[in-house]
Amino acid sequence: MKSVGVIDVGSNTIKLLIAKPGKTLPAEKVTFVVEETRIGEGMTGHPPVIDKEAIARGSAAIARLVKAAADCDSLCIVATSAVRDASNKQEFVNAVEKACGHELRILSGDEEAAFIGEALKCDPALSHLDSFSLLDLGGGSLECIQFLNGRLRDAQSLQLGSVRLASMLIANREVPLDSSNRAKISNYVNECWLASKFPANSSPSEVAVLTGGAAKHLAEALSGKQLDGGLRFEEFRKIAHHICDLPLNERVKKYGIPASRADIFPTAMATLEASLNHLGCERLYFTEFNLRFGVAAKLLHS
Repeated sequence: MKSVGVIDVGSNTIKLLIAKPGKTLPAEKVTFVVEETRIGEGMTGHPPVIDKEAIARGSAAIARLVKAAADCDSLCIVATSAVRDASNKQEFVNAVEKACGHELRILSGDEEAAFIGEALKCDPALSHLDSFSLLDLGGGSLECIQFLNGRLRDAQSLQLGSVRLASMLIANREVPLDSSNRAKISNYVNECWLASKFPANSSPSEVAVLTGGAAKHLAEALSGKQLDGGLRFEEFRKIAHHICDLPLNERVKKYGIPASRADIFPTAMATLEASLNHLGCERLYFTEFNLRFGVAAKLLHS
């Protein structure tokens, strides 16, 4: 059976998905591997730059994942916001190609959104949804993709990634995220939304679908009832504020958030809260079928 490998180079992590054709779906997971690299950390300069240590860290991780995908019939390596926005992106591309012998493709914001839209067709749990806003929050950017009656209506990539905002706005990520810092994040996020193509209360329905690392770890802490019926926004807000009120070690202990991600988790929650409030979303669903599945589906059926 044909299998494909997709390496997704994000700001916070670099991930490998090995997939095969599903019986009823375009692609289904065979193997999933995550490398915590955080190449987007500190990219707050003007222009933003991926530092030399991050380039070395990232290219070495990609080389390991390429070896893990050696038995795949085809392999595609794609990069998103951290590499896309870096002024020295070509230096990173050259380092990756030297380390593993494969080309690195940098996706535009529109390409990234289109692949995420295709990925949703791989999630049977969302087959009942036809009009909603999808928010894919990563380390470097937040992709907003809106669907109306099953068709993609609009999409935009916003520079609201959790690593990016935490680097810019939060001095100490180990202590609770107090109300003043939450307000700082909320104000920044709101300004970004007001400058976007999505006005207030512009969601095609009250439903939002959340994906990305923060959404995945939040979903793992929820009950089956909350996931199946959709999480009410007010319930999400309470959970988000509780997470923000905890120091880093308690975030790990109480919510099972990986230690490597717990420092930026409150920033992610504050970003999602402000974003959902702006769009007017009241019921939340979660999916793990994001960019990688969209790329895999294209490789499998091309």
